[in-house]
Amino acid sequence: MSSFFTLPASQRKRKREDRAGAPASKKRGVDADGVSGAKGSRRTKEREQSISGSDLDEDDAESIVSGVSGEESDSESDEGETAADRRLKLAERYLDNVREEVDEYGFDAAEIDRDLIAERLKEDVDEFKGRTYRQIASDLSLSAASHSFFRADTQSTTSIAVHAPFVYTVSKDKTLIKWELATPSHATTDSSANGQNSSSKRPPRPQRKKPKQVRFTRGLQKIAESDEEHGHTKNILSVAVSPSGKFVATGGEDRKLIIWDAETLTPLKTFTQHRDSVSGLAFARHISTMSSGEQLFSGSFDRTIKTWSLSTAGHAYVETLFGHQDHISSLTAMTIDQCVSVGARDRTARLWKVVDESQLIFRGGSSKHSYQENNLDCVAPLPPNHFVTGSDSGAISLWSVHKKKPLHTITLAHGLDPLPPLDELSSEVDPNIAASNARHMRRNPRWITALATLPGTDIVLSGSWDGWIRAWKISEDKKTIIPLGAIGGVSSEPDTPSQQLKQSLALDNPVDSAQMAVDGRREQKMEEVKEEAEPLVKGVINGIAVFERRAETSKPGQPKSKSESAEPEPRGLCIVAAVGKEHRFGRWKGFANNYYEGPTPDGRNGAVVFEVPFINGNPQSK
Repeated sequence: MSSFFTLPASQRKRKREDRAGAPASKKRGVDADGVSGAKGSRRTKEREQSISGSDLDEDDAESIVSGVSGEESDSESDEGETAADRRLKLAERYLDNVREEVDEYGFDAAEIDRDLIAERLKEDVDEFKGRTYRQIASDLSLSAASHSFFRADTQSTTSIAVHAPFVYTVSKDKTLIKWELATPSHATTDSSANGQNSSSKRPPRPQRKKPKQVRFTRGLQKIAESDEEHGHTKNILSVAVSPSGKFVATGGEDRKLIIWDAETLTPLKTFTQHRDSVSGLAFARHISTMSSGEQLFSGSFDRTIKTWSLSTAGHAYVETLFGHQDHISSLTAMTIDQCVSVGARDRTARLWKVVDESQLIFRGGSSKHSYQENNLDCVAPLPPNHFVTGSDSGAISLWSVHKKKPLHTITLAHGLDPLPPLDELSSEVDPNIAASNARHMRRNPRWITALATLPGTDIVLSGSWDGWIRAWKISEDKKTIIPLGAIGGVSSEPDTPSQQLKQSLALDNPVDSAQMAVDGRREQKMEEVKEEAEPLVKGVINGIAVFERRAETSKPGQPKSKSESAEPEPRGLCIVAAVGKEHRFGRWKGFANNYYEGPTPDGRNGAVVFEVPFINGNPQSK
């Protein structure tokens, strides 16, 4: 019995044609004369021709393919060109077209400027996302750094923030001050270099070195519109400035977080959501695309981190993060919606992912070190995947977000405090008995009180109460920390690579360091590498801020002069540090408590600025 599947292909096609030629169905849009049916039959015939055309024999298909390939091979052999030759010819033709266009129309300076600006913005984005990593630490001339101390009539400066060319400092007497940085001396140009006769003009005016005080506010401020009083009533502990430079945030022991207008230092909003002292503030470096404002993180002694959104339309609280088991002593922003904090005596650093509502816990401390960590006090970012921490044992550790333990640790980074005199250590009158009672005493390490990094580079800066700001270099593989020296120190740190290697070996060997700490011989070995010098910064370093001086660094809203545009400002690093007689969190440790060999220097309250030039004017990007 025959069926549809047993019929020959010709009969099956014929049946489809018969069905296509049947009277059209009575659907909407179909004519009674069968016009649409004729159109449908015509389309059906074309489809059948295509189907029947595909039913070729294998021999025919092979002959067609061989014919096409033969033609291609003939054309290739005739031309005698490969694919590489064709690409080379197209590139040469493109360059010829560009040359003709340049010869005919010339250069467009505005377009070139736009291209340079676009390239610079792309470099900034790549640095922010960690796609570029510039090795500039080796090009810094640390010993040639110029410094200038500046202060107002205030108590100990507790924190500092910078948005070039302005610096913001806060102190324990409820004071917020805005300063304007001076142009470094190596950026000035001689009149003789510009082809002018210096003898026919007056001698140049001496250049200002110290920052100039622009704004000053202290205590409560009354707002005229609402007759409300805003301001701090206790010590201010932290300050941060937004990436746009529009807002300044301060936090203090009075549990207040206050948002100020950066231009006039007028209080805009006061938040009282924290239940204890606000110890740390940090802005995300870029504005998030998910929100319309600038993102602010605040850490507190109440063991919580809060996120805020600041904009010209209004300021709002966003979210609270829980997890730390002790006071949050410091925090910093890694990327958008991510921050890193350290929890003091819980000895943990935590990476917070706000969007994912998760946290990564990193536990400090190691039994291999002679001095154990009791507190983690400082943290600084190396986005996107690394950060550094400082502890009360004098150790600086490098961390990766992919590992729970530090990648590398520098122990006793700022050395040890000398032992006090015997008459202060013991009440015994007999010096022999006093020395016998104190023979087992160990020297205390100097805490790491401040840390700062320059994102996108290999620079790390640390501070303590030894009177020096020390620079460190992150290796190219981001696995080790290499000591560079002290900022502005003449002979305080080694300059040659061999001396740096000796010092790094002395610092990095935990067994040797432990033995020297117990026996009291560590300083003797270090004296073979460096000489002790009088402290340059006479006070406790409570905060460090750093930025890279570039050619376009100028006052916002002010056009550049002809001299500035003719010869741009040389590049370098500008480092500002908050200095005080006391630690920012209390009076339990101050600069006057240290015992230096020789005359004890007097401590200062204020801040210091360092201008660190590059050795050859510009760093070598690696």
